[in-house]
Amino acid sequence: MEYNNLCATLTRLKNFCRAYLREVVEISIRSILLLISTALLSLVVLYFYSILWHIFRFTYSGKKFIMQHPEATSVISNIVKTDIIEHSIHTTFSAFVICLIICAICQVTYIARYLYYAQSIPVKLLFWGMPLTAVVSIYINTQIQLAHWSYTLPLTIIPTLCVFTYCFKFTETLLPEFGDIIAKIFHGLKELFPLEPHGE
Repeated sequence: MEYNNLCATLTRLKNFCRAYLREVVEISIRSILLLISTALLSLVVLYFYSILWHIFRFTYSGKKFIMQHPEATSVISNIVKTDIIEHSIHTTFSAFVICLIICAICQVTYIARYLYYAQSIPVKLLFWGMPLTAVVSIYINTQIQLAHWSYTLPLTIIPTLCVFTYCFKFTETLLPEFGDIIAKIFHGLKELFPLEPHGE
């Protein structure tokens, strides 16, 4: 009897692992496609920024800005001229990883259930998208070293807003909440080691 219970439990575990691995592969493919499309969109936006920067440089305000902020001018020029592709890929990947980590924490700790999934799209964008964009901007600014992290918001807002909703979907699919983890562990141990009543 115990042998049959063990075989049934191992079969269910095997089927669960197979289905979970299938979901991991599917989400990995979707993540790659998401990163590619977001990086391309970010590249287009950065190219648009470069055009605006070239126009702005020849205006009175632009010339004044260049004279007052030579370091920022140098950094912006490097971003919009020489490293557009690199920056689009880097900001997209950074936004995806940061959002995925934060979403995973929110999923496991029940935060996503009560503060994200029940909200409307505008609320999600305002109370989740913008703070996540700020976090990504702070991280990117530690590498670019502008005067303030808000200067990197134009670089990070498009990638972050494109990926954060999918990160919530991915973590919801792949990660159980903490209570579910404990319940599944307890249920699995109970099936593997059933408690038999002691005879009198």
